[in-house]
Order: sequence, then C-alpha cells, then structure tokens
Amino acid sequence: MGFLFLAFVLLVSFSVAATYLGIATQNKDALIINLAGRQRMLSQKMTWLALAEPESLELSETIELFDQTLHALRFGGETVDSDGNLVSLPIAPDAALDDQLDEASQTWAHFQEHLAPEDTETLLLEAPIILDQLDAVVTAFEIRAEAKNLRLILIQVAFWVAAIGLLIWGFIDTRRIILNPLSELGRAVEKIGEGNLDWSLPPIENNELGELAQTFGVMRTELAQSRKKLEGRIVQRTKELATAFEFSQEIVAQRDLNELLNSVVERTRLLMQAESAALCVLSPNERTLELASYSGDVDIELGVKESIQEGLTQQVMNAGETIVSETQCTNCKFLLANDAGHCVATSLRAGEHTLGAICVVQSGKNDLSEIASFDADNQHALNLLANSAAIAISNANLAKVERQKTKQAAAFAEREQLAADLHDNLAQILSFTRIKLERLGEILVDDQDAEERTTLMQIEKATETAYQQVRDALTGLLKPKQDRGDLAKKLASVVDEFFATYQLPIKLEISDSSALMLPPATQRQVVHIVREALSNVQRHSQAKQAWVRAERANGDIHFIIEDDGKGFDPQCSLGGNHFGLRIMRTRAERSGGEFSFSSHLGEGTQILAKFPIAKSEQGGKS
Repeated sequence: MGFLFLAFVLLVSFSVAATYLGIATQNKDALIINLAGRQRMLSQKMTWLALAEPESLELSETIELFDQTLHALRFGGETVDSDGNLVSLPIAPDAALDDQLDEASQTWAHFQEHLAPEDTETLLLEAPIILDQLDAVVTAFEIRAEAKNLRLILIQVAFWVAAIGLLIWGFIDTRRIILNPLSELGRAVEKIGEGNLDWSLPPIENNELGELAQTFGVMRTELAQSRKKLEGRIVQRTKELATAFEFSQEIVAQRDLNELLNSVVERTRLLMQAESAALCVLSPNERTLELASYSGDVDIELGVKESIQEGLTQQVMNAGETIVSETQCTNCKFLLANDAGHCVATSLRAGEHTLGAICVVQSGKNDLSEIASFDADNQHALNLLANSAAIAISNANLAKVERQKTKQAAAFAEREQLAADLHDNLAQILSFTRIKLERLGEILVDDQDAEERTTLMQIEKATETAYQQVRDALTGLLKPKQDRGDLAKKLASVVDEFFATYQLPIKLEISDSSALMLPPATQRQVVHIVREALSNVQRHSQAKQAWVRAERANGDIHFIIEDDGKGFDPQCSLGGNHFGLRIMRTRAERSGGEFSFSSHLGEGTQILAKFPIAKSEQGGKS
C-alpha cells in the first residue's frame, strides 16, 4: 500500500511538472512565432519606407530591429519584443530550421543592399522572396510548437491512463488487503457479541490485519475457555450460596449460644472445604479474643486468648479486613496447632458492634507444595457466612436480653406486692407505735427518771427512723427516685471515701464524658456496683492499686473496676457466702445491662458492667 501511494504521488508530481514545462515552452514558442511574424511585417515596412522615405530615421531603426531579431532567431540572443521589452531567444532548435534561417539571412543581405532609392526595381523583386522565406520560417516554428503541444497531450493522456491503472490497482489491493479482512473481523466481532465462540477466521495475509486476526483467534479461544471456567464457578458459587442460605436459616433458629457457635464453625469448615475452623468471641474488656468453638482435628482447649493489639488479630479486629495468611507466620495458638498451610480470617460484625472473629485453615499434610490458598471467591463466601453468624449471635444475645427484661418485669411486680405488704402491715404498725410513743412522752412527768426518759426518746427516735426508712423503701419500690446528680461527682465521692477510710489508692479514669449520660436509676445501680466492687477489693484482694474506668466502646457504655491483687478462682467465687458478685450482676441486669468478671490467681481481678448506649440514652430522656 505504501508503494501504491508513493507511485500515485510521483505520478501526480510528474504530471504537474510536465504541464508546467509545457506551458513555459508554449509561451516561449508563442514569443518566437510572434517575433518571426513581426519580421515579415518589418520587411514590408522597410520596403514601403525605402520607396516613400528613404532618408527617414525610422527606416534605419527598422533595419536595425530586423537585423537584430533575425540574428537572435538564428543564433539565439537578446532582442526587443513588440512591447519594447528586452527578451532572450534560444538558438534554432534543429538543422532544418537553421538552414531556413540561414537562407533568409542571405536573402536579407541582398535585400538590404537594394534598399537604396535608386534600386527600386531590384527591391521590388527581392521583397516577395524574403517574405516567402519569412513565411516559411514562421510556419516551421508553428509546426514545431504544435508538435510540442501534441507531445504534451500524449504525456497527459499517459499520466491519466497510469492514474486510472493505479486507482484500479489500489482498489483491488485495498479490497483484498483491508476491506475483506475487516469484513471478516467485523463478522467475528458480531459473533462474539452474540456469545457465539464456535468459529474460526479464514487465512489472512501476514500483515497488520493478519496479526489482528491471529489476536482475535487467540481471544476467541481464551474467551471460550474463560466462559467454560466461569460457568463451572457459577455452578460452584450457586451451591455455596444455597448452602450458605440453608446455613443461615439453621443458625438463626438456634437458641442456645454454645450450640449456635458449634454449628457456625462446623458449617463453615464444610462449606469452605477446609480442614479446620474456629470462632473467637471478643472479651468484655475488648482487649482479647477468646476461643469459643472450633471444628476439625486440632489439639487445643477452648478458652485460649489472643491479644487484638498485634499481629493477624489486629488487622482483622481493628481494621475490619479479611486477611489471608500463612498459619506458621502468626502467634495464634489455634493456627499454630494446625499443620503448615494458609488461613483466612474475618471479623464478626453486626451493625456497629464487633462480636469476634472466625477463621478457616487449609493445609497440606503430606506435601507443602500442594498447600492451597484462598482466592477472592473463598473470602467472599467467608464474609457471607460471617455476616449470617454475626446476625444469629446478635439474635441469641437479644433473646437473652428479652429474657432479662421478663425477669425484671417480674421483679417489678414482686416489688409492688412487697410495697403493698409493707404499707399494709409494717408501716401501719410503726405509725401506730410512733403515735403511742408521742402520747407516752406527754404523759410522763417532768421529774420522771432521766434515764428512763432518755431511753424513751431513743426508742421514739429509732421508731421515727424506722418509719422513715420504710416510707423511703415504699417510695423506691413504687417509683425510683429522680436523682439528677452528677455521676462523675458520685463516683469521685465513692473513690475519695474509700481512700480516706482504707488508704487504698484508686485511680478514676473517665475517657468520654458521654459515658456518664445514664438514666438516674441506672446511675444509682452503677454507684452501688462500684461501691460493692471496691469493697470486695478492700476486703479480699490485698491490692496495692485499683482503677475505676468509664468509657464508650462498640455502642456500649463500659464501667470497669480493676485491681492488681491476688485474684481468685472464678469457679469457686459464687459458692458459700460470696454474695457480692451475685448482687452486682443483679444490679446490672436490673438496668438492662450485662455483668462479667475475669480473674486469675496472682493476676488481679477485673469487673465489667456494660450498658447499651441506645437504651441508656432513651432512659435518660424519659
């Protein structure tokens, strides 16, 4: 195609150049013919002047112009045209014309000799001869000019024929090299657009379009293979999603939390075709993950903990990422208990709450080169399972909260009944006793024994105090006090009281003032829980330092009481006469919260009272 275009450009260039040269030659020939014709006129003029005005200056000028022009026509050179312009003429183009000009020159020499007035007869005889010769010269110049024009026409016709040939050649080559392959490629694109991959392109020349055709063929093959793989993956993903749906239906129906967790890990392991799976729950202080359930042949005990401030757990819990890692590149006890391989882990999140994390492990027991990793589809499937599991666990926790509310409603009903009994019995008796004691004091005479009178006054004061306490108890049972005091001041007062009384260093930390925006009834329970917890620290822990913290975390308000004492065995803490933990748990659950504690011998004790923010804020507005 490049050669074709180059030939067409050269052809056009040559045609233009030939046309330009032809026009220039025609102009020069026209000038020569014009000057040759003027010579004939000059000869007639000289004849007339010689006969009429032989002594005139015009005759001599005409003779000079004729002689100059004849010399320029024969030998080339400069002369003056009809407009008085100086022009340059070439020599005679061929020998024949040169002979004619030579003959005309000889005749001119004889003619010039007879221009004298006394030789009139000879002049009249020579004039026709030179006119004929000059006519012959003009005719010769005209014939040659016409021959040049004919050659130019023939050249233009040849260029036209060549241009038509090039166009026909270009059309045939363009159709063969470009249009036909493009048409085939266009049909191939239409077939690909229709989803038809069962075709092949005809052979195309080894050029750019041929390479494009080969690329189309490779693309068709790869698309066919990719579609086959994609259809297989769709079938597999459909099975996984169906299994995940059945799994979600099953775990949502679970009621017992332990059974739910066991079902989660077992179904996750089977669906992911993994060798083991584990589920860890976030500790109350949200600092560690605790292994709650696992599935697979793994030698590990439940309850092992892992800090969320480092390693794989930090990325999963704090950054909320789904992480694929090698099992031997972490410090997780569960992962290290598996054979070398890969694991994928993600967090369990329900809304803004993080409940824990779930991970599955795939390892190569015999050949490390066959260890499988988890691709994006596996990670997506695990995320679906984690979302379903988080919802199920949240539902189980909500069911637990509803049961607590039912217990609380029953407790309120019991309190109302107790208030009625106190009002109808003990309050009435104390009121009657108080009135009688007042009448008895009025009856006693002034000189009555001072000791007896003092005793009577003490009994009267004690009765009044008991009566007032019963009234306060009735008020508290029927309608909790609307205490709008500052919880921060109350907590500080409790801390100061214990330090003043027992010299126990206690540090109060309030990281977020909004954590103290609780309903009055809940504030009272918090103060009682803190007081009871510090009392236990003072009596049992032998601690050197204690901390009271209030903060917000994962949509809840946390109150944490922690010490560095000797700790205790949690399995034995609720037996015997240890009622403090039970009382604190009851107080927390009474306000819709949760209570938990953790302790290890020699490592101190931590108590956590957790209240949902939404409930707390609603209660604070009521």
